[in-house]
Amino acid sequence: MKRTFTIFKSLSLSSLRSPGALFWTVVFPVLLLVILSSIFSNVGKSVSVKVAVVNESSTFKGTNMDFASHIVEALNGMSKATDDKTPLLSIESSTTRSFLQNSIKKLKLGKIDAVLIIPKFFNTYLYARTLHLQLKVKNESLEIYTQRNSQSSNIAFSLLDSIVNAFNREFIKRSGITDQVIPEIKYVSIGKNSSFSYMNFLITGIIVMAFMTVALFGVTDDLLVQREKKVLRRIFVAPINRSHYLFGMTFSNWALEFVQLALILVVGMWMGAKLKIGPSAIFYLLLALFTTTPLGFFVSSFAKSANSGSALANVFNFFFMFLGGLFFPVNNVPTALKVFVYSIPTTYLANGLRDSMGVSPSPTPAYLNVLVPIIWAVVMTLYSMRHFKWEV
Repeated sequence: MKRTFTIFKSLSLSSLRSPGALFWTVVFPVLLLVILSSIFSNVGKSVSVKVAVVNESSTFKGTNMDFASHIVEALNGMSKATDDKTPLLSIESSTTRSFLQNSIKKLKLGKIDAVLIIPKFFNTYLYARTLHLQLKVKNESLEIYTQRNSQSSNIAFSLLDSIVNAFNREFIKRSGITDQVIPEIKYVSIGKNSSFSYMNFLITGIIVMAFMTVALFGVTDDLLVQREKKVLRRIFVAPINRSHYLFGMTFSNWALEFVQLALILVVGMWMGAKLKIGPSAIFYLLLALFTTTPLGFFVSSFAKSANSGSALANVFNFFFMFLGGLFFPVNNVPTALKVFVYSIPTTYLANGLRDSMGVSPSPTPAYLNVLVPIIWAVVMTLYSMRHFKWEV
C-alpha cells in the first residue's frame, strides 16, 4: 500500500506541475461548460412542439357532421411552415389503439409533448346536441394527455386549447348551443420535472466528458511516454511491481476527476443548473468513473508509440463525445449513425446520469444504461490485461 501511495503521490504532483495537463483536464471542461451554455442557452425554448392526434371518431365520415375532421384540419394547418419559419406544431396522427399506447409511452419519455384523443362517438354526440336529442351516448369529450410541470407540454396544451376554443365558437355560432366542448385534461406523470434546461443537459454531459478525457489522455500519455523513454523499466527495477504502478496511476486519475466533478458542479450551479444528487445519481457517477478508467489502458494496448496513442485517443474522444450525446441530443440522428450512437458507453452513461439527476427521462432502458457500460469496462479491462506491452 505504501508503494502504491508513493506512485500516486508522484503522478499527482507531476500533474500539478504541468500547466498543460491542468488546463486540458481541469480548466478546459469548465471553460467548455461556460462557452456552450452561453451560446446555446436558448436551446429547448423553441415554440415548436410535438403532438400526437388519435382520431377514433367513426361516425358521419365524409359528411358535414364530421366535426372531428375540422379539428384535425386545423391542427394540420398549424403544422405547416410558412415563410420558411418553424411550424408551431409537429403532428403525428392515426386512428388505432396501438398508436395511442405508443404515443403515451413517447409522452412519458419526453419524445412528444401532448396527446389529443378524439373519441369514437364524438361526431354522434355533437350531432345529438345540435338536435337536442337525448341519445344513449355518453359525454364524448376530447381528451388531452400532457406531462405535469413540463414547459413544452404547457405550450402544446395552450395551442390545442386555442384550436378547441375556436371550434367551440364556430360550433355555437352554427348550432345555437351555448354549452362548450371542453377538453378533459389528463396528466401523465413521470415523477420528475420534465421541463428541458440546456444547462442541466450540458453539465451532465460535461461530467462524462471530463472523466473520459482524464482516462484517455492522462493514462495514455503517462503509460506510452514513459514506456518509450524506458522509465517504466527503471521503475520496475525498484521494489515496485506493476500492480503498484497501475493502482497508483488509477488513484491519481480518480483524484483529478473528483476535483473536476466538484468544479463542474460548483460552476454549473452558480450558472443556474438545478440537479438532484441522490443515491442513483451517485451510482451513475461511480459507474461513469469505473467505465471510463479502462479507456486509456485499452487505447494504449493498440498503440505502438506515444504519438500513435495520442492520435488514437483523439479518435475515441471525438466519437464518444459527439455520438454519445454529451453536448446535444442524438435521438434524431440518421439511421446509419444510430448504430454507433447506441453501441458506445457514453450514450448510456449520459442517459442514466441525466435521468438520475432529474434532467430528462432516459430514452434508453435503465438496465441498458447499466449493462452496456459494464460490458465495455469488462471487455476493455480484459483486452488491456492480455495485450498491453510494458516494454517496446
